[in-house]
Amino acid sequence: MSDATTAPNPVEARLREIHSGPGGPRIAAFFDFDGTIVEGVTPARVGLSRLFGGNAASPLLPGLSGRKRATHYLSVQRMIAENWRGRPTEELMEAEEQLFQNHIARNLYPEAWELVRAHQRAGHTVILATSATGFQTRRLAAELGIDHILCTEPAVSGGRITGEIDGEIVWEHSKADLVEKFAVAHEIDLAESFSYSNGGVDTPMLRLTGNPTAVNPDRALAYEATGQGWPILRFERRRPGPYRIVRTLLGALAMVAAAAATFLCSLTSDRRAEIDRMYRWVSTATLRCLGLRVRVIGGHKARAARPAVFVFNHQSQIDSMIIPYILRESFTPVVTIKAKHYPVFGPLLRFVGTVFIDRSTPGGAQEALNSLVTQLHRGRSVAIAPEGRVSATPRLQDFKKGAFHLAAQAGVPMVPIVICNAGRALWRRALIVRPGTIDVTILDPIDTSSWAQENLDEQIAAVRRLYLDTLERWPDASGASLPSEPENQHAVVALDPPHRHRPGSR
Repeated sequence: MSDATTAPNPVEARLREIHSGPGGPRIAAFFDFDGTIVEGVTPARVGLSRLFGGNAASPLLPGLSGRKRATHYLSVQRMIAENWRGRPTEELMEAEEQLFQNHIARNLYPEAWELVRAHQRAGHTVILATSATGFQTRRLAAELGIDHILCTEPAVSGGRITGEIDGEIVWEHSKADLVEKFAVAHEIDLAESFSYSNGGVDTPMLRLTGNPTAVNPDRALAYEATGQGWPILRFERRRPGPYRIVRTLLGALAMVAAAAATFLCSLTSDRRAEIDRMYRWVSTATLRCLGLRVRVIGGHKARAARPAVFVFNHQSQIDSMIIPYILRESFTPVVTIKAKHYPVFGPLLRFVGTVFIDRSTPGGAQEALNSLVTQLHRGRSVAIAPEGRVSATPRLQDFKKGAFHLAAQAGVPMVPIVICNAGRALWRRALIVRPGTIDVTILDPIDTSSWAQENLDEQIAAVRRLYLDTLERWPDASGASLPSEPENQHAVVALDPPHRHRPGSR
C-alpha cells in the first residue's frame, strides 16, 4: 500500500485534535468566510445567475470571489459605493435568502461544516471574521449556528445605504485588530484558540492565535504557512471536472436504460413485481454508473419490519436512488407534487405508483395520507422524508407531521433511515454528481401503538433527536460502531466490496 493511502487525512487530524483538546468558551475559532467556508462566486457564476433569473441576489454577489487580493478589497468598496448606494436595507435583506439558496449553500465546503461543528461540540466560541457584509454572511452564520460575526458594515441613513462604510473594511490588519478587541471583550485565550483562512492578507489574524490553519491557501499564505509550520488543509473544489461530468451522464443513461429494460423484460402481469424489479434495476445501475457506493449499517432492519413507515433525512436528490436501493421492494415513495413533472424522472415516479403531496391544495395532503393508510393496511410500506424537501446544507431541518400521523393512524412501526453524506455526492440544485461513498444507518423500528394526537409533538421531537444523535455519533475511521448497534449485527450492503471509510473522508 502506498504512502498516499496510509497518510492521515489533515482534516481528520484537525477534527481529532479539536475533540481531544481543551474545551469551553474561552477558546475561540475564527473563520474567514469566502474562500474558507464557502468556495466563492466567480464572475461566470454571476453571469449565469442573471441569465437564469437570479436577479434578486445579484446586488449581493460582488465581493464573494474567495480571492484575497487588492482587487477583492476594492470590489467590496465598489459594491457598497456604487451598487448599494441609495438602496433600502429591506431590499438587501430580502435578497439574503436567495443568495443563500442559489449561491452560498451550494458552494459550502463540507469540510468547513465539519470543523465548525467540531468546535461547537467542544464548547468553543465560533466567529466569522470576513471582509464581506452582514447581508452576505448572516444567513449562513444562522445555518451554521454561529452567533458572532466580525464583518464590514455599510453606513445606513434613513433606512438606505449611503455608499460609505461604517468604520473600516474588515481586511488584513483591521481584521486582526477586531479579533484582538473581540478576544478582550469575551475573555478569549488567543494562545489556545484557532483561526482559519485561505488568504495571505489574513496572516496578521492567523498569527494572533496559537492554532492557525491555512485552508486552500493562495501563494502568499502557502509560503507563510510552510515557513511557520502551520497546518495546511485543502478542501475539495465544488467545480466539476470532465470525469464527474462523464459519470453523471453515464448515470442518467443507466437510469433510462434500466427502466427500459424493465419494461422489455416484463414477463408477468403482476404490476407490483414489475415495479419492484424497476426499483432494484434502476437504483443499482444508476448508482453504479454514477460511481456511488452505498454502505449500510443495520441493513437487515429494512426487511425485518414490514409494513412500516420508513423515514429518511433528505440531503440530496440522489436519495431517490438510495432509498429504493436499500428497501428493494414492496414500498410506495412519497414526494412533493412538483417532482411529478421532472423530465425522465417524473414518468418513472408515476409508473411506480408514487404518491404526490400537493400542500397548495386544501385537503390534498390529507387525501394522499388516506390512500397511504390503505396501502399500509394491505402490507405495502411507505418511504417519506419528514423534512418535506431537500436540505440546502447538512443541517437537519424541522420535521413535518405527515409521516407521524400516517404511522400512528395505520398502526405500523416507523423505521428511521439516517443518511450521512449524500449532500457531498449531489448538493441541492446541483447537476453534476461527485463519485464516492454514501453512508447510511437504519435504526431500530419504533413502536407507534401508543402514539396519540396529544403526544405527537413529543414523538416527533424524540425521533428528530435520534437523527441528530446518530449523525453526531457516526462510526469513525477505525470502524467503531454506534453504541446502540452491536458490531455483530451490522449488515453491510455495498455496490463495491466493503471498506473502512469515515463519512466525509475523501
